[in-house]
Amino acid sequence: MPRTPRLSGLVMLLVVASACTTPAASPTATDAMSAQASASASASASSSPSSTADASTEPSATASASATEEPAEGTLYTVRRGDTLASIARAYATTTRQLQAWNSDRYPSLASNPNAIEPGWELVVSGDPNVTPRPTPTVAPATPRPTPPPAASACTAGNRVAAGSVQSFRTIPNAGPGVALTFDMGGRMDPAVDIMNFLVANGVCATIFPTGVMSQTTQGQQVMAIIKEHPELFEIGNHTMYHCDLVRGGGGSPTTAPCTGSFDAARIRKELADAESILRAGTGQNPQPYWRPPYGSISDGVLNAAASAGYTKAFLWDIDSIDWKPISDGGPTAEQIAAKVIGNAVNGSNVLFHIGGYETLDALHLIVPGLRDRGFTLTSLSDLLN
Repeated sequence: MPRTPRLSGLVMLLVVASACTTPAASPTATDAMSAQASASASASASSSPSSTADASTEPSATASASATEEPAEGTLYTVRRGDTLASIARAYATTTRQLQAWNSDRYPSLASNPNAIEPGWELVVSGDPNVTPRPTPTVAPATPRPTPPPAASACTAGNRVAAGSVQSFRTIPNAGPGVALTFDMGGRMDPAVDIMNFLVANGVCATIFPTGVMSQTTQGQQVMAIIKEHPELFEIGNHTMYHCDLVRGGGGSPTTAPCTGSFDAARIRKELADAESILRAGTGQNPQPYWRPPYGSISDGVLNAAASAGYTKAFLWDIDSIDWKPISDGGPTAEQIAAKVIGNAVNGSNVLFHIGGYETLDALHLIVPGLRDRGFTLTSLSDLLN
C-alpha cells in the first residue's frame, strides 16, 4: 500500500498579538490536535471512561456549552489553510461554541456552520490579550511497533469471507499490521456525512454497521449513497433494525417501543432481515455474513439465531472510543480518544466508533496520521480477515 509518509516533526511558530494586532503564524489542525492527544495520554487512565463490552451506547441529541459575547479586548488569530475551528479552540484552551459566540457577528456563517472557516479570517480566540497557544508535544507510540506494510499495499473492502461456521471477533487474528476502523450507525447522525467525506478524502477503508431505521433518515440515506459510490473503501455489516438488546430485551434507538419484551430466534431473524433489505437497497451490498450486536450483547442463543439468518460473523471490538458520550456528561475529548486508539492499537485491532460520535471527526484528524505513522494500514474487517 502506498502509505501516507511518516509525519515529520511539526514546528509551530506563533506570534500572538492584542485585539489590534494580527498573529503572523498559526498552528495547523494537526499541530493543535496532536498537542492535546499527547498531553491527555497520561491523564486518560483516570479521566477517560474505560471500555466495556456493553459500551456501544448510541449518542443522544446534543451537548450544551455556555459561551460569552465577543470581548472588548483579547487575542486575535489569523486563520491559515488546514485550520479547523476545533483545532484553534484546543490550541487556545477554549471551545468551538465560545469561538462562535465571539466571532459570528463579524463572520455570520460561523453561527450555523463552524466547519466553514476561511484562511485570512481574524478570529478572537481569547478574552485576554497576549494569550499564547498550548505547547505541542508528540504522541508517544506504544511498543512494540508493528512491521510497516509494504509500500505497494493498499486497503480494500468488500472481499467478504464465506459464511462458514459461527464466529465472534474482538480482534482479528493473524491480520498483520492492519487496524479496522468500524462505525456503528444507530443513533445520533451528526456529523456522519462529514466523517464519511473525511474517510474518502484520506483513502481510509472502513466497515460501517448501520441499523435499518437510521438508514432511512435523511442523513442516513446520504451515508448510504457515499458507501454505494465508494465500494473500494466501504463495506457494510448489519446492526439490526432497531438497535434492541437481543439478550435482555429493551434498549433501542431512536425509540424504545420496538424493543419491548423478549427476543426469541424468530424475532432476532426478523430484526436482521428487515434491516438487510434496507441496507441492500441503499448501498447495493449484501451485509451477510457480517453483523454487530447492539450494545455488544450476545449469547450462544443469539449467535445461533443470527447464523440461521445468514449472519455467522459477529464483530465486537477491542478498543472502544466511547465517542457516544458527550464531554458534558464525562465523555472523552477528541485528544483522549486519539491517545487511546493510537496508544492501544495492535495488529488486527477492531476499533469501535459511532458515525454520530460527538468528538469522532476531530479525533480522526489525529488518529489517521497517528496510526499510519506507527506503520498500520487502516482498512476493513474483510481485508484483515483475508
